[in-house]
Amino acid sequence: MRLRALTRPEAHAFLPHAYLTTLHMTSLFSGLETLPDAPPDSVAAHLHRQGFENPERTWSMVRRLEERSLPTPASSHPISSLLEAAAASYDPERAFNNLYTLYPESNDKHAEAVLNILTHPSEAREALTAIFAGSQPLSTLLIQDTDLLRDLFSNASWHNLKPRGQLRKELTDRLYGVSSVEETMVHLRNFKKQEYLRIAVCDLMRQADTPTILERLSDVADLCLQGAYEVCSSHLESRYGKPMLTETQPSGFAVIGMGKLGGRELNFSSDIDLMYVYDSTEGRTALSHLSTYEYYPKLARLITDVISRITTDGLVFRVDLRLRPEGRAGDIANAIEGYQWHYKSQGQMWERQALLKSRVCAGCNNVGNQFTEAIRPYVFHPESDPLILYDIHHMREKIGRALLERGSSDYHVKLGTGGIREIEFIVQGFQLVYGGMQGWPWERSTLKALAWIADHGYLTDSEAADLSEAYLFLRDLENRIQMSSDQQTHKIPQKTRAQAVLARMMGLSAETEEATAALLLSWYQKHTTSVRTIYDRVFHSAM
Repeated sequence: MRLRALTRPEAHAFLPHAYLTTLHMTSLFSGLETLPDAPPDSVAAHLHRQGFENPERTWSMVRRLEERSLPTPASSHPISSLLEAAAASYDPERAFNNLYTLYPESNDKHAEAVLNILTHPSEAREALTAIFAGSQPLSTLLIQDTDLLRDLFSNASWHNLKPRGQLRKELTDRLYGVSSVEETMVHLRNFKKQEYLRIAVCDLMRQADTPTILERLSDVADLCLQGAYEVCSSHLESRYGKPMLTETQPSGFAVIGMGKLGGRELNFSSDIDLMYVYDSTEGRTALSHLSTYEYYPKLARLITDVISRITTDGLVFRVDLRLRPEGRAGDIANAIEGYQWHYKSQGQMWERQALLKSRVCAGCNNVGNQFTEAIRPYVFHPESDPLILYDIHHMREKIGRALLERGSSDYHVKLGTGGIREIEFIVQGFQLVYGGMQGWPWERSTLKALAWIADHGYLTDSEAADLSEAYLFLRDLENRIQMSSDQQTHKIPQKTRAQAVLARMMGLSAETEEATAALLLSWYQKHTTSVRTIYDRVFHSAM
């Protein structure tokens, strides 16, 4: 089935406020040979209309920029250009503050290159201002690393996402010859930050569609995990020896991605859900004769630490290991037979749901594939069980009650009524009921699984298209919420101004800030209402 195209307005990254289209900041400085301490009333009013919430603060920055620069008339000064760039962005106040902070001193080694980007209208400046308006964490990274800024924006390298193979080669080159765990941590953190920045620019400037953005974010996570696995394995093997099953047969270990990582659907601020698996408890290390049951938990803990420890360079990813058997109380790494025993004797419905997303992300592919085949009969039962839908719906109701108790149910993009989780539950319900009985392929991607389900008649073309459109809109929205704050939050902000900024990041704009915010909420309501209608049809008709 061909899903119809997403119907929300497609927007250039810089779809400005409609009332900014005739903006000429140079007019603010007409007749001013020098800038007064406070902005004239007409200037303050004009700045406020253009989205500068605090005109006095903006004016103060303008004056300081004027003092730092060559003595030229204010009307021909680069300040006018910076104000115009900021005013045409999602968030003029934040954009100008970051442009001001970046504005180079005369002795800065990249002063000429940075000034060229800042003061000349171009697609590169639009891309830079998109980041400066849309994400404070990424803005800070650019301001602190002008080498990165110059390399990214002085040419068109930000236009295209790097292929996974190129990313792999670049990280391999970075880690070549690195044996220190501490040095590895620095390289992985820098690699992740730089590549996420590049992906964010492509995303905000609409150089790639949402599924591609999510896949590339997930690729970066996979590669960081593989890099951590290789260095950590080398580090432990130098002390304990290589783990072996026999004198000639090496043992193996794999990192299994779950949740969004498993589905290759990561957000900009997602944590990563992992499980660690090895082939057998019967092996021993070559030097110290440590059992694999003792060795692999050490490897799992070291990988987790390398990825999730907060250092002066930040972290790579937050790691969540609670999906493993017994959760926090369970072993951090288990042999394949241990997983089989657990799922056969103690497995619960939510674990079957979770395993639908399981994917080998790093380590030994052979072990990962053995694990996948070992759990397949548990995930995909050969007989249909209609009670699965009842169990999934019961879990959904439990989530809804918890949100209400926390007062978090309004505009929760992930868990709210008609949100992302309901789309995932619809897809997973069909997979678990019919996948084993009818031999469906093991599809981790929500959108690809949705298309398969529609192709086989379990959803109408219209329902599948509505769910696909809603999923893309909500994931896009979730990404922008998280990109803005670098926090794992899923709620639309409550303040009108923040909603309007978010709307512009989504390509939605109206005549006023209030109307722009209302437009975002109307699109959100449209999609979530559609999802809830289909959810009710699927689950209530089965109960």
